[in-house]
Amino acid sequence: MLKTIFAIARNTFKETIRDRVLYSLIGFAVIVIAASLLAASVSLGQETRVIQSFGLTAMLVFLLIITIFIGTQLVWREVERRTIYMVLSKPVSREAFYLGKFLGLCLTILVVMLIMGAVFVALVGYKTKAVSGVQIAAIVMMMVEAWLLTAVGMLFASFTSPLASAVYAFALALIGHSATSIYIIAAKSTGFAKYMLEAVYYAFPNLEKFNLRNEVIFNAPLDFSYFWTAMLYFVGYTAAMLLLGIAIVRKHEY
Repeated sequence: MLKTIFAIARNTFKETIRDRVLYSLIGFAVIVIAASLLAASVSLGQETRVIQSFGLTAMLVFLLIITIFIGTQLVWREVERRTIYMVLSKPVSREAFYLGKFLGLCLTILVVMLIMGAVFVALVGYKTKAVSGVQIAAIVMMMVEAWLLTAVGMLFASFTSPLASAVYAFALALIGHSATSIYIIAAKSTGFAKYMLEAVYYAFPNLEKFNLRNEVIFNAPLDFSYFWTAMLYFVGYTAAMLLLGIAIVRKHEY
């Protein structure tokens, strides 16, 4: 089964990496990240902070766009082209097919993140002549967040159209980055509203756990216990999304 999963993952990676839209998004992302130098040139003694803030924000936005785009399109594209029938007609389980697609997408996101991360680190290194561990950790956490959203996007794509699943995944990303505000509002609320907000806070992914931008901007030390706690949260939530997606794919009539 592992050989099957890795074979599907390899083919998925080759398929997604040839996508011209993906190249366009990566190219535009690199240009926007590089434009942080222009934004820093008009700041008043805050060049490094502007580059870090602008660059990390641009990386996050484009990474979310790429993740949602490829994560919600892939399974639907297999069904639309009817290639999924050819794959499942062979000794390939639906679980292996689904996990292979997920791993292939994660590998694509890894390559995208390496490209954007290299540009960001080069700009920061050019400006500060040094690269800190917290900057690398912020890039890693951003990539982990994208992997989690890939699992969520594939879950939505397993039972709805690409457009609807993209909207759902984008809305969930917005809610996930508003988790801290939701928790604060819930603490000040009472009655039914309090329970509803708490349910949203605990049910939806807390993407702010992967946000280290403030630590990078203000050069704060990296809390390794927080880092590993966020990684455990990623493993648990992603595993739950994958299990739900596999359960839906099992019942789907392909």
